[in-house]
Amino acid sequence: MVRVIPKNLGRTVWPLMVLALVSLAIYVSGGRLLLGVLPRVQQDIEQLLSQRFSTDIRIGQISGVMEGFSPRLDLTDFVVLDNQTGAAISLPEASIRLNPWESLLSGAPRFDELTLIGPRVQWSGESGTDAITIPAGLQDFLTSFARLQVRDAHLIGEVDRGGAPMTFESLTVDIDLARDRSRRTLTISIDSPDGRLVSAEGYGTGNPFELSQFSGELQGSLSGAGVSFLAQWLQWDLTAKGQADFWFAVTGGQPTAVMQVNLTQIVATGPTPLNLDQLRVESVVEGPFDQASIWIDDASLTADDQTFLLPRIHMHRLGQGWKMLTNRFEVSPLMAALRGSELLPDKANEILKALSPAGIVDSLALTLESLDRPLHRWELAATVTDATTGPFRKVPGLVGIDASIAANEEGATAWIDTKDFELLMPKVYREPIRLAAVLGTLEGRWQRDALFLERGVLLGSAPDHDAAVQFEIDIPFSKQSSVPLEMRLAASVVDAPVGIREAYVPYRMPAPAYAWLQQALPVGQIESGVFLWHGGFKPYGHSSQTMQLAADLSGVTLDYQPGWPAARLTESQLRLDDTRIDAWSAQGQLAELSLVDTAVGLHVGSDAIWLNLQTQSNGKPGEIVSALEQLPALSKAYPVMRDLTVGGDDPTTTTANVRFDLRNVGPSLDVDVDVALTNATVASALLDLQAASLSGDLRYRTLTGFESTGVTARVFDRQVAVDIGPQLATAPDTLLAAQFDFEAAVSDVLSWRGVSYPLPAEGVAAVTVGLNVASEVAVDIESDLKGVSVDLPLPWGKSVEARAPLKVSWRDREWAAWEVFWFGRASAITDTPEAGTISAILDVTPRTRPLQWPLLAPEPGLRVTGFLPSLDPSDWQDTLALFSMEAGPTGPTVTIDALKIGRLLWRGEELGDLSLNANLEGETLYAGFELPWLRGKLQQFTSAPVSDSAAALRASLERELRIEYLDLEGLPQVSGQWAERAAPPDPQGALGAWMRQLHVSVEGIHRADTKLGDLDLAVDYVEGEGWQFREVTGNFLGINWLPKTRMIWQSSEEGESTMLSLAAELQDVATSLALIGVAPLVETERGRLDAEWQWPGSPADFELTAMSGDMELEMETGSFVTANAEATGALRLLSLLNLSGLFRRANMNQLFDPGVTFDSAGGSFNFSQGDLRIPDFSIEGSGGYFTFSSDIDLVAETLDGELVVTLPLVENIPWVAALAGGLPVAAGTYLISKVFEDQVNQLSSGVYAVSGDLDNPEVAFERVFDAKSQLPRGEDQAVED
Repeated sequence: MVRVIPKNLGRTVWPLMVLALVSLAIYVSGGRLLLGVLPRVQQDIEQLLSQRFSTDIRIGQISGVMEGFSPRLDLTDFVVLDNQTGAAISLPEASIRLNPWESLLSGAPRFDELTLIGPRVQWSGESGTDAITIPAGLQDFLTSFARLQVRDAHLIGEVDRGGAPMTFESLTVDIDLARDRSRRTLTISIDSPDGRLVSAEGYGTGNPFELSQFSGELQGSLSGAGVSFLAQWLQWDLTAKGQADFWFAVTGGQPTAVMQVNLTQIVATGPTPLNLDQLRVESVVEGPFDQASIWIDDASLTADDQTFLLPRIHMHRLGQGWKMLTNRFEVSPLMAALRGSELLPDKANEILKALSPAGIVDSLALTLESLDRPLHRWELAATVTDATTGPFRKVPGLVGIDASIAANEEGATAWIDTKDFELLMPKVYREPIRLAAVLGTLEGRWQRDALFLERGVLLGSAPDHDAAVQFEIDIPFSKQSSVPLEMRLAASVVDAPVGIREAYVPYRMPAPAYAWLQQALPVGQIESGVFLWHGGFKPYGHSSQTMQLAADLSGVTLDYQPGWPAARLTESQLRLDDTRIDAWSAQGQLAELSLVDTAVGLHVGSDAIWLNLQTQSNGKPGEIVSALEQLPALSKAYPVMRDLTVGGDDPTTTTANVRFDLRNVGPSLDVDVDVALTNATVASALLDLQAASLSGDLRYRTLTGFESTGVTARVFDRQVAVDIGPQLATAPDTLLAAQFDFEAAVSDVLSWRGVSYPLPAEGVAAVTVGLNVASEVAVDIESDLKGVSVDLPLPWGKSVEARAPLKVSWRDREWAAWEVFWFGRASAITDTPEAGTISAILDVTPRTRPLQWPLLAPEPGLRVTGFLPSLDPSDWQDTLALFSMEAGPTGPTVTIDALKIGRLLWRGEELGDLSLNANLEGETLYAGFELPWLRGKLQQFTSAPVSDSAAALRASLERELRIEYLDLEGLPQVSGQWAERAAPPDPQGALGAWMRQLHVSVEGIHRADTKLGDLDLAVDYVEGEGWQFREVTGNFLGINWLPKTRMIWQSSEEGESTMLSLAAELQDVATSLALIGVAPLVETERGRLDAEWQWPGSPADFELTAMSGDMELEMETGSFVTANAEATGALRLLSLLNLSGLFRRANMNQLFDPGVTFDSAGGSFNFSQGDLRIPDFSIEGSGGYFTFSSDIDLVAETLDGELVVTLPLVENIPWVAALAGGLPVAAGTYLISKVFEDQVNQLSSGVYAVSGDLDNPEVAFERVFDAKSQLPRGEDQAVED
């Protein structure tokens, strides 16, 4: 069965095959025959083709050949013309292959393949607008081929570019379009002389010229040169490198395109320059061009090393326009890339740099009605977060904007809901306006040359306040704009601190006024406030703008001027109206002073900024003065106010007006203060004076100073008339000129100056006090002292009725000077730079006019100088006794400088003229004095330790009185009169303290021209013993005084007493007596005196009848001379011992030579308050041995004594003979006297009784042969007593 089938098939197929071969042969032969006659039917073919494709087709030459079973037509100079567009396709060579089978089936020619070689295609139109259209017939012609090949085609176009024709260079195009049934494949490439522009390949079904009838895909790449060529066609002068890959598909008539762009070195010139380092874009396009939707992903652009990553962007076509949607992206990188791209003009870049836009665009929707006129119709909707723009010129900057924005060509509206907002207006506010939150709307509109931000209604919230703001601003785009720059700002706040003023008050006001407004309200609360600004930013006060502020304040501290006391205002109102700032308050406080009706005004003028302060107070006087003292405006009055302490309880009405220019405070200051005083008290530190019951009106004016009306007061509880005013001024720049007239008692003055010790003055006198406060403060106190008695010695004493003009002046120079002028008595100037110190000069010269003191301040301390015609210190004893003068190491330095006293008196006795210089500084004293009979120096100093071992000990204070010259001729009168009032110095007093440990050195003691010698002694005070004058040494009156010599002067409750101890080595007593002007009583070669005496009273109270004590006297080798009847006092005792007188009275002169010589003489003397006992005073010499003993009544001046005379037997034979009876026994007597001396002494002794008056004693022989006195000795007397 299998074999049968092939046999049957073969019998059928083979005939058919033969038939087919024959038919083909006939077809081929016939086709060749027909192709050969083509040139003859060329015109018919042109007409046929023109009709077939509805276009004008022209053929230069036609021929044909068979390619297999398909005939091929070869055409030369084949041209296709479009009668409508004028586009032409010129084909130098073309070949068309006919598909016989399809032609037979369709009954019409069907071409299988069209090959075009070197065609030239031309078109013309407007660049970027006219697409290259292919005539419908030509489209049919081209789509009728199963395969279309275009080789080395040249595309030439001419377009109108802004009215100037532009011809594109020739492009070479290769196309291979094949059709397999309904499927077509396409391969295309376009090249330019610069290289490949585009290459693509794809496939599809349907008519590619009708997207609704076509489905397919096309993919390829566009080179940087292709982009440049495309930009040229779009009228862009742009070059780029890199490539753009694309994929294009059409499905169901809906085109879709995908592009991946990676271009570098993108440079565009011309009106819109561009310079990008790189552009990367991935995009998808859907739909036909008139309905296209574009998605852009993963896009970035890089310029100037700044890369901006584009967000996802969706664009779709709306009619002739586009709508773009995008989401979150940062603005600042985009702005940086834009600036670096040079896409914007330089001016725009400058603005963009200044604005520095930043922030995040959360969403953006932009609709453009037409790309041809993009700004004609457009819409924008966006949301932004933390949007920021810097201020540019006078346009505000914004920081931290969160908003939704809707805008179109007519305007925009922003709905703002943001946190941490800042408004930057550096041309208006120094600091940004910061708000923690802002909620509101802002509208905008624009025109060709200006931007208008309008209807801004914002609710702002800051940490310390909330604000409602209305904001509008007109912003011109250029100086030539028809719209001026103008801002309209209104802000209202409630319950906010005053510190927020900095956020709303522009600093463009004059700097002093702005600074004043900033510092004037450091503390306080704004109950409610409104601020308005309307106008541009021209200089403050320009008529085209206005600035206003109205606020109700509470608890405000008004610091109206630096350095001035701030006022605390309970409730107040603040108003700012362009060039005026005013504040009012019904109640306030300044320091401790309550204020009422306070007003502060600031007026800004072109050349001055005037501040006016007005206030009233009804506080107490002390509170008012305390507050006024704190006002620098009254600095000129400080010397007055700070000197015064004002008190009182009655209300004092005070009105103050202060006005000055903030730019020049000092010269412009004008102060007007009125004070109505009632029962006030005032105390002056300068005068250390208080006034009570002060009442009247007091006024202060900057130009005229202080004035008064009806002011009265009481000083020292006496009525005072007060007159204050410029008419009393004594200087051109007087601040205060016043005169006070009242009466004052001496006791008032003493109480005023705090003098606790009595003064020898009393009474009441009229006093006038003149006060002038200018650059210097002058106080003049004058009184004639009538009514005051001064109980002082001349020249300072006066009676009640006598006038003694006194003027005390005080001048506040660089040093405070008190000048005192007491007519005819004294002048003084003193400075008290610090409490407890003094710098003064006292001139005691009597003058009739004030002394012109030098303008230099006195040296520290007190300097006394001048000339006194006479002074009797004895007249001052009672006066000085009233005072207790105490000196200390901290006292002032006292200098007596060339003080002259014409006649120094002592109780009327003249002592001569005195010249005195002295300096006392701390514990160091130097004084030099000189009288005609006395000259010396006094020193007191602190001695340093004498060795290192004593360095830790306190330095000792040493004093020395050095008498260089003393003439005793001037001393007796002083001594005699001083004795009447002598008293021991108070050891605790100034003189007593100074006399302690005083070393006295008298170097030259004279009597007239006779020098008597010198003495050294120490003066000191010993507690319990008294004053001591000890360690007396020297050679005085020819006597060497030994250190045991001393005198003690005591003072106790029982009275005064003096003890004198003498220790001296005698030389020639006759010489010593002669030096004191006494005739010699005895002559000696040497001797010694020791005594211990005491008597009641002072040393000057020495009396023989009052003293008690003992004395030992020894003399050697001398003689008693004729008695001196003129001897008195102690010298009379010595005359009693002159045995020459006693022998004369005893008629024994015939036994002796004139006078009594002796080898030694001495004895004891016992004094007992008017009684003197001489136990035995013995005289031994070659002439005999004499003993005198006696009791002497010094009061009655009588004596009762015995003189025992013992004579040598041999040497006194006459006397012995007379006693014994003749010379024969003389020799025996001599021998016996040698062997039995004591017994012979008795035999050769005689006793005489001496009694009677001291001036004329009686001497009587009483017995012989007795060598002993019968008077009781001291111990016997004591027994008898």
